[in-house]
Amino acid sequence: MNRATSFVLYAMVARRLGTFEFGQLSLAFSLFYGFQVFAVAGEKTLIVRQVAKDRSQTRMYLVNGCMIVSLASFVSLGAVFAFLRLAHYAASTDLIILLLSLALFPYAISAVCEGIFQAWERMHYISYVNVPMNLAKMVGAYLLLSRNRGLHTVILVLVASFFVVAGIEMWLVLRRFPAQRARIDIPFLVANVRTASTFMGIDGALAIENSLNVVFLSKLATEREVGLYSAATQLMVPLVLVYQSIAQSIFPVMCRKVEPGLQALRRIAEQASEGLLMLALPTVAGILFLGQWALSILYKNPAFLQAFPALRIVAWVLILQVFTYVLGQVLVATHREKITLRIVLVEVLLNLVAGFFLIGRFGLRGAAVTLLLTRIAGCIQHYILVSRQLSGISLAKIVWKPLLAASCMAAYFLLAPTQAGILAGVSATLVYVAALLALAILACGSIREFKARFLSMWSGSSPGRQEEVGS
Repeated sequence: MNRATSFVLYAMVARRLGTFEFGQLSLAFSLFYGFQVFAVAGEKTLIVRQVAKDRSQTRMYLVNGCMIVSLASFVSLGAVFAFLRLAHYAASTDLIILLLSLALFPYAISAVCEGIFQAWERMHYISYVNVPMNLAKMVGAYLLLSRNRGLHTVILVLVASFFVVAGIEMWLVLRRFPAQRARIDIPFLVANVRTASTFMGIDGALAIENSLNVVFLSKLATEREVGLYSAATQLMVPLVLVYQSIAQSIFPVMCRKVEPGLQALRRIAEQASEGLLMLALPTVAGILFLGQWALSILYKNPAFLQAFPALRIVAWVLILQVFTYVLGQVLVATHREKITLRIVLVEVLLNLVAGFFLIGRFGLRGAAVTLLLTRIAGCIQHYILVSRQLSGISLAKIVWKPLLAASCMAAYFLLAPTQAGILAGVSATLVYVAALLALAILACGSIREFKARFLSMWSGSSPGRQEEVGS
């Protein structure tokens, strides 16, 4: 819901205010999501793990965790000030970034509370607070933009929503969970920080990598190019949300299947990768042929059509991220998170070097190429390391059906006389589904065998049985 609301908010700002203000918002959010990692200081992941093991320590982790993130968030806010002094952005851009950075503190407090909710398996409390608040935030932003109140007032609404969410979640923690005596314990606090530093390192490296292109564009080009780059990447958000949901849902299954030989883990990874490719490949084909139409429909501003060349480049990232998300979960499930950190650090270094050269020389397209190069590097590293760990992963088995079906879809786009639009998209999707269905029946050997596999998958059998079902 948070990501979906952000997606809608981006679209509203783009439609109402234009590319420059859209770029300011994109830059502010990129920096916010980068610095919030250091504000949270890895505490959320640590709290989930430790409180789940010993719930009697809930109040101890709440008190000391809030102290840690409070200090860390104010240090992060100071770092934002220092960064802006060095970056020398326009005064209006500085103000937008600083206003949004005021939400670092409530965001960090919310992270501590939500870690406790997850440790107690009371995640519905997170929904109770965030879903209505996100809807209210979206309505408030729409009303302000429709009355031409400007971007500053929208940012203030966002900051206020962070404070409200933090206050309500803290109230829920204090009211709904057993009250225990706890105090700030310096030795406990120091040990807590030391343990959480590994998680902060991984999250921090990812945040830096995701922010580098936007920062480079803002300095080597202008906020306008930042807006166009974000307009292109925002079109991929819905599918990335699907990736994240599926990767998180199969993670517990992967953890249970870490047995000698890891054969079950390899089967799960291959099936999940094939399933996500069935979504990714037609999406990429659609973006390549209908991306310009999608930009015009979403943003309602001809200026955003200049993002189409960059969009056609970054669209290929969707295919690479299939393997990054799934194989990344394999590494964590088998307690190889240090390898994950090494992979991310390599991507950050590549992004730093390639981004500085390519963005400085080619601007928006250079940023798109840099993103593609870093995702290629990450995908190759994940595949080689996990394939070695699982004694091989069959790419041909994973790719052939969705690739052939997507090729049929691309052929339809090339040969059909229909103009770009919703009709062309629906027709091409039907062609893809029909081709994929035919290939699946061919792979099973007969319609009867295909029907048997399909029914066994959806017959409501137990999770353990469903994990054994082939693709």
